[in-house]
Amino acid sequence: MITYPYLTRILGPERLGAVQFVDYTMGLIYSIATISIPAYGMYRIAQLQSLGIDSRKLYRSLTGWSIVLSLLGYGLFFLLTKDHSGWFFIHEVIPIGALFIFANSLSAEWYLQGKERFDIPAIRNLALRLLGLIAIIALIKSPSDYKIYYWIITITICLSALVNTLWIRNDILKHPLKETNESFKWKELFLFYIGTVFISCTDFLDVTLLGIMSSEEQIGLYGNAAKLIRLSLLLPMALNLVVSPKFSGHHAKGNSMFATALLDRSISWITYLAIPISVLYLLYAKELVWVFSGSAFTGSIQAIRWMSGIPLFISLSNLLIYYGLSDTNTKNKRSIAIGVGTGITISIGLNYWLIPLFGAIGAAMNSLLIEFGFMLFFLLLLKPSIDWKTQLKTCMTCLAFIPIYIILDGMELSNLVRLLLGGCASGMIYLFIQHKLWKHPYITEISKNQ
Repeated sequence: MITYPYLTRILGPERLGAVQFVDYTMGLIYSIATISIPAYGMYRIAQLQSLGIDSRKLYRSLTGWSIVLSLLGYGLFFLLTKDHSGWFFIHEVIPIGALFIFANSLSAEWYLQGKERFDIPAIRNLALRLLGLIAIIALIKSPSDYKIYYWIITITICLSALVNTLWIRNDILKHPLKETNESFKWKELFLFYIGTVFISCTDFLDVTLLGIMSSEEQIGLYGNAAKLIRLSLLLPMALNLVVSPKFSGHHAKGNSMFATALLDRSISWITYLAIPISVLYLLYAKELVWVFSGSAFTGSIQAIRWMSGIPLFISLSNLLIYYGLSDTNTKNKRSIAIGVGTGITISIGLNYWLIPLFGAIGAAMNSLLIEFGFMLFFLLLLKPSIDWKTQLKTCMTCLAFIPIYIILDGMELSNLVRLLLGGCASGMIYLFIQHKLWKHPYITEISKNQ
C-alpha cells in the first residue's frame, strides 16, 4: 500500500502489467498444478493437530509433490508461450517465475495455518515487507527497472520460504506427537482440488487470459483495479484464515454444532465489514485511482466500479467453501466440486466473449458475475443461518454514504482530501447508526465487554 502509488507512477500500465501478468500467471500455475495441496494441507494438519498425531510424513509428502508438480506446470507454460509475438516486456520476466514457483511451493504456508501459528507469518511479513519497501525505493527509478521489481518480489518469497522451512523443521523436532503412517488420500485431495481451485484461480485466470487475448496495458489496468479492490480483503480474509482451521478441528472431533455456530457468527462479521466497503468502492473509485495510481490508470475506474461487490462475494465464498470441505459430509464435497468446475468453465467462456469486446472492463465484468455466482451457489448449498433483518439494516445504513459523496463531489477538494473525508465521515455515520439506531448485536457486545 505504501509503495504502490510510487510503482504505478514510475513503471506505468505496460511494464507494471507485464509484472502483474507473470505474477498472476505463476499464481495460476501454482493453484492448478499443485492440485490444491495448500488448502488440503491446512485442513489435514489442523485435523492431525487436534487429534495429537504427528504430521511430518504428511508435510514431507505434500511439500515434495507441490514442488515437483508446480515446476512441471511452469515448464509446460514456458514451452507453450516462448514464441508469443504480442508481448514486449513479459518475456523478460517469465524466467524469474521459475524461482518464484519453487520458493512458493517450498514455503508450505499451509503448515503454519493448520497449526494456527499466525504470529510467525505476521512477524516475518512485517520484516520482509520493510526490506522490500527499502529495496523498491532504492532500486526502482525508471520504467526499465520493472525486472528489478519482480526480482524483489521473488527474493522476498525465497526469504519467506527459508524462514518457514527453518521454523517447521524446528517444530517437527521439538514437538513430537504420536507417530503414525498418516499420509494423504488422493480421492480426498482431488475433491479439495476441484472445490478450492476457484479461490485463487479466478483473478489469476482473468489476468492470464487478458494477457493472451489483449495487451500489456489492459493487464495493467485490470491488475490495478484488482489490486485496489483486494486491499479491502485483508481484514475479512484474515478472519477466514483464523476460523478455517477451527472448522477442521471441530469436525474432526465430531463437534459439528460448534462449527455451525462459528460459521454463522463469522458470516455476520463479514457482512458487517464487507457491505459498507463494497458501497464505498462503488462511490469513490475515481478518487482511489487518482490517489493510488495516477492519470495513466484512469481506465481502471470503471473496472473498480464493476468489481465493487467482490469484497463481499469473495469473503463469504472463501468462508463457506472451507466450512463445506472441512465437513465429513462427502456429498457436500462432491457438490462443491461439481459447482466449482462448472463455474470455472463458464468463467473461461465469459472471458473469451467479454475480453475481446471490452478489454480490462470485460475481465472485470466476468469477475463480478463469477464471484457473485459462486457466493450464491455456496449459500444455497450449505444453507447457513443468516439474520436477514440485520443485513437489510446494514444495507439501508450504507445509503447514507450517497449524500456524503454528493456533497464532497460538489466541493473544490483534492482527490486525497475527498477520499479521506468521505471514508471517515461514512465510517462514523455507519457506526453511529448501527450502534445507536439499530442496536447491532455485535457492536453492543463489544461495548459491554469494554
